[in-house]
Amino acid sequence: MNTRAFRATLTLCAIVLAAGMAMSDCYVTVLHFNDFHGHLQSKEKDGKAEGGIARMATMVDEVRQYNDAHGVTTLFFEAGDILQGTPLSTVYKGEPDVKCLNLMRLDAMCIGNHEFDFGQDVYEKMVSLAEFPILSANIYYTNTGQRFTKAIMYFTLADGTNGAAFGLTTPETAVQTSPKNVIGLRFSDPIEEARKVIGELRGKADFIVAITHLGYEEDLKLGEAVDGLDLIIGGHSHTEVQPPTEAGDTLVCQAQSYGLFLGQVDMLVSKGDIVKYRGFLRPVDERSRPRPDVQAIVDKYADELQERLAEVVATTTVDLDGIREHIRASETNLGNLVCDLIRDYAQADVCLWNGGGIRASIDAGPVTVGDILTVLPFGNIVANKQITGAELRKVLEFNAAQPRPFGGFTQVSGMTMEIIGDKLGKVTVGGQPLDDAKTYTLAASEFMLAGGDGYSMLTEGSEPVYLGYSESAIVLEALRELGTVSPAVEGRIIIK
Repeated sequence: MNTRAFRATLTLCAIVLAAGMAMSDCYVTVLHFNDFHGHLQSKEKDGKAEGGIARMATMVDEVRQYNDAHGVTTLFFEAGDILQGTPLSTVYKGEPDVKCLNLMRLDAMCIGNHEFDFGQDVYEKMVSLAEFPILSANIYYTNTGQRFTKAIMYFTLADGTNGAAFGLTTPETAVQTSPKNVIGLRFSDPIEEARKVIGELRGKADFIVAITHLGYEEDLKLGEAVDGLDLIIGGHSHTEVQPPTEAGDTLVCQAQSYGLFLGQVDMLVSKGDIVKYRGFLRPVDERSRPRPDVQAIVDKYADELQERLAEVVATTTVDLDGIREHIRASETNLGNLVCDLIRDYAQADVCLWNGGGIRASIDAGPVTVGDILTVLPFGNIVANKQITGAELRKVLEFNAAQPRPFGGFTQVSGMTMEIIGDKLGKVTVGGQPLDDAKTYTLAASEFMLAGGDGYSMLTEGSEPVYLGYSESAIVLEALRELGTVSPAVEGRIIIK
């Protein structure tokens, strides 16, 4: 066992020594992570490796081995969103992720909103591949009123105490993925559903865990509002919660995102109640060696991905201009194409996309998966935002005022604009002059809507509605349908 793993086990020993243990008491460790988003591979940062599911697998094994030798129960949960965010995820739709988690003996995960990103058919394939339950208690079929998936899984603690875990999924899923992906489904109120489930568990389980994909603030509300809930393992907001937060009588945990941390909470449980605990986040980094069989799965799919990147999805009859000095300072045909495809998918009035998010050109001829992932490498989730004409004008005035080339220079669809020096001139939307009093639907990236490239005004006003797909996924699927494209510079942006 490496030094860091030894220190982690000492945490549990400290609880044991400090608390004393009655005959009906037992010790429980819950390991957890969330919002993995396909980050199977380790990455280099400042010359050091971080993340990687094979390294996490080794860390999980070390804790399990120690606990098994000392009569301590170990549970391992994932709090939703294993899909969407890397080429491995986009191309293989979670298959390698699930295979790795099978080897790691994941006990359960809950459904996150991104589990629907590739449609219900792909979700069902993921369920059939998984050797662990994928839980949600608050998703129902609208036609039958039956739950969409398994709600609860049961386990037994070392002292014989009966335990249960149930899943909760954000109701925002209904508007954070494409509507076609959740046809026929209803998302009920999580707090009401948690009370219902705990009622169902009365007499069946004394130690109860909610695995949630609701977000940290919603988890705090859940813990305060629901009696009988011991532990919340949360996700969705990518929050680094260390140590766990107490909400009422409930511990709330979350382990940031992308598999950069393995959450660990060690508890002394007496008659189903947590009487002492210590929780922390363990960095997944080069101090843990990759587990060979898990790494072999990652390597296999990564190698195959190189072949998949060569897949031709469309043909362009013209060169697509993504030259840095052009796309950050003027209208280009590639900027027009990207914005048009995103606006069409989002069914928005206007699309704005920062030129710095379009990273390469494509020569006339075949367009491959690799081309698109090179042009659009960031995996930004697309969102819609309701915005007034006056608010949109402020965005465009900021854009016009920046020295060019500028990474935030907006490529556009659904509108035209004039820039005169560093001032905004005439603007039209849908062929009509921009109306300051009218409300428009704007499609943009999560990066811009979070204030990226200085667009702080986009953080004000109505909340964005995230549509569940990255820009690369949208463009890839749209190009497959179109087959051949011939975008042109059309005078959408006139600079004088």
